[in-house]
Amino acid sequence: MFQRRLLTLSGLVLLTTLAIVLLPLVVIITLIMSLMPKFRTTPQALTFIYGFLGHEWAGLARFLFVLIRYPKHEHMDKNRDIQFWWAQSLFNMGKRLYQLRIEVTGTEALAGNSALLLSRHSSMGDTVLPLLFFGKQRSEGLRYVLKQELRYLPCLDIGGHRLPNVFVDRSGTDSAKAVKEVSQLIATAGEDESVLIYPEGTRFTQKKHDSLRSRHPKLKDQLDRWPNLLPPRLGGVLGMLEANPGKDLVFLAHAGFEGSADIHDLLGGGWLNQKVCLHFWRIPYREIPRENVDEFLFKEWDKMQTTVVNLLQKIGTAT
Repeated sequence: MFQRRLLTLSGLVLLTTLAIVLLPLVVIITLIMSLMPKFRTTPQALTFIYGFLGHEWAGLARFLFVLIRYPKHEHMDKNRDIQFWWAQSLFNMGKRLYQLRIEVTGTEALAGNSALLLSRHSSMGDTVLPLLFFGKQRSEGLRYVLKQELRYLPCLDIGGHRLPNVFVDRSGTDSAKAVKEVSQLIATAGEDESVLIYPEGTRFTQKKHDSLRSRHPKLKDQLDRWPNLLPPRLGGVLGMLEANPGKDLVFLAHAGFEGSADIHDLLGGGWLNQKVCLHFWRIPYREIPRENVDEFLFKEWDKMQTTVVNLLQKIGTAT
């Protein structure tokens, strides 16, 4: 951990220094690029990148302040406040820069017990949606199952380890260990904490969908069944349901962030003036089956597929 953080913090210092020194040149190049249609939102992307660097430093300063200023028993709540601030500030910045419009339905699902939250994952931008529109709306903690690669972002690394989250290896080389870790994450969650997992394991893109079809012919039926989703990876979800101490199950479908799957989309205007729709639904703990759980989850994934298509039609981007 020490070596990783030395590397990432040094990288942040170097990147920030270069960003400041090269700012005049970067601005000129950005303005020139914005004249080309496929790079029309380069100024917004550049502003967001610089804003992100600023938030990294501000977040690190806040974590250090909490460590020095507050007694240890207050650290959890203070660090969670930083988590909410960091996510909300970045989301607000992206919303203003790209003139996003947000619509949330199924808000009745926000009421009730803490939950195991299963969300669709389609872009870089949707990672804050569960935290802001579920956790923050309910004023409760939200434990995350995160990919290990995110540890190379200093704020996510430090904050993610100060709060009860799990960073998992998505390669599958140690899947038993990953299942054990995510199962423990929900088993130890308090009554005022919900837990989030992305069942797809990675962001959906059509390229990944097609790649699965060519590399894993046995998944053909599932890929045909869910053209806008990746098949859920059941290991972690089943492990969490088995260890579930009594939390409801909540699903989050969303559409509108497909145009921000990668940096090329952000440069080309795929996120500009976008309407983003979210829809929640809840299944009480007592209605979660103990047998044929795979079939139950697949039926809910059918509902996820139908809901995503409906949301895409609502925002006018259905294919």
